[in-house]
Amino acid sequence: MSIEVQGLKENLVILNKINPKLRREYGKKIRQIAKPAVDKINAKTPKSPGQMRGMRHSGRTGIYNAKPVAVKTNTRRARARNIAKGALYESVGTIVIGTKDAPTAIADMAGKVGNVQTSGMSRPYKGGTKAGQRHTLNGQGAGLIRGLNKYYGGPSRFMWPNGEDAVDDVAKEILKLVHQIEREINQELSKIGSSANEVASMMRMRR
Repeated sequence: MSIEVQGLKENLVILNKINPKLRREYGKKIRQIAKPAVDKINAKTPKSPGQMRGMRHSGRTGIYNAKPVAVKTNTRRARARNIAKGALYESVGTIVIGTKDAPTAIADMAGKVGNVQTSGMSRPYKGGTKAGQRHTLNGQGAGLIRGLNKYYGGPSRFMWPNGEDAVDDVAKEILKLVHQIEREINQELSKIGSSANEVASMMRMRR
């Protein structure tokens, strides 16, 4: 789940150049603003296997290895291939609510593609006593998907249903923060006789 507010990404980059400490403070404020959405999602995300028998283990995809959903800000500059198309930053949300751990992603989205493999071999295990070994794929995921759909509904089961109600409020608060950041930038730049627009123009010219 991502939230894009016009001007936020560029302003965070400018602020980081002139006052990194203040930029970090705004990073904390962004996480605080998004916390209600994150809390709603985490409250509904499974912490124990329940009906998900296929996830009753502590391996990479086991529910016991699940981590809380978190907020991060993204101000990455665009990759070379995207710069050639006129992009300044990566085309991802400035504010991203999500998780990189496998069990949460599986519980949330399993079955969306609708492709359960019934032949071939799995990827090698990465750790434990079975490190490097593989197992035969025979449609094991179908039962897990049926159980998830029965008890939690179809995908997305946790992220969007529990976070989307808070997204509008988060976006409104972030927009207020954008204006606050712009004021902070101009106050900092007034000390050196420049403006945020001038700095942004110079940054674009250097790319």
